[in-house]
Amino acid sequence: MSETSGHAFGDLVEPVNRYIQDPIAKKIVGFLKNTPVTPNQVTYFSVLVGFASGYAFSFASPVSLVLGGILLEMTLVLDCVDGQLARAKAMASEWGRLIDGIAGYFAYLAVVIGLIKGFPEYEPVLKIIAGLIILRAISYDYCKQSLATLILQGFDGMEREIESTRQKNKAKKSWVLVLYFYYMQAQQLFFRGEWSFLRQAKSDDQDMQADLTLEQRKACYEKIKILLLLWRWNGLDLPLFLLALFAILGILSSSLIPFAWVMAVQYLLTLIVHHSFVRRL
Repeated sequence: MSETSGHAFGDLVEPVNRYIQDPIAKKIVGFLKNTPVTPNQVTYFSVLVGFASGYAFSFASPVSLVLGGILLEMTLVLDCVDGQLARAKAMASEWGRLIDGIAGYFAYLAVVIGLIKGFPEYEPVLKIIAGLIILRAISYDYCKQSLATLILQGFDGMEREIESTRQKNKAKKSWVLVLYFYYMQAQQLFFRGEWSFLRQAKSDDQDMQADLTLEQRKACYEKIKILLLLWRWNGLDLPLFLLALFAILGILSSSLIPFAWVMAVQYLLTLIVHHSFVRRL
């Protein structure tokens, strides 16, 4: 199963991450892992860089747009660094995972606000782009949690993660876990039309045995590998990378409207294909 497992994760890695952000992040992590710098500190710094990017975009001059694009790309790289550094230093935690996600939203919101201030005539389309980016981020995270885990371990990772979070919150009350629980419920509602409150979750201990055998997992992968390849182009980083690239190349304002259309059509088609494939399972 190792070959199939590797493909499952590989098929869901965004190309811009695999070939650009991750290689740069690995070099930075190679230096930081022997320093006192923590993953959370990198996360906080990435937010500051994101704010600086938004501030640069707000001036909308040729020089400030280039600077804003470079700072936005730095934010994307740092977003990869904190996760890799957490694994390298064995410092992963629920709090780190939550602030990593929240921090990214704050940083990218600052970028959108900066762009709106710099290009007020494009405010409606920029808001649409921001909404599409958020939808893509939530959906991509759901697919990594649900589909990849189904192939790699033989069970629906979303269901197990929800129950695991409920159990942890039951053992020790935490608003972080509550927020994470309802974030996953929002994903469930969007993709499955299901919603439950924390007190309504199952009370029995979760069975960690796989639901699918090795052969069933391989068959499942063959059925949905095209779907996995489609989702890799619907993550958070690609549209932000393209915005940074458009700014650096000096074609940002002329690219916004066609960019919004392409994003919307691409995401809608992926959702249609997703539900078609999932029904087969």
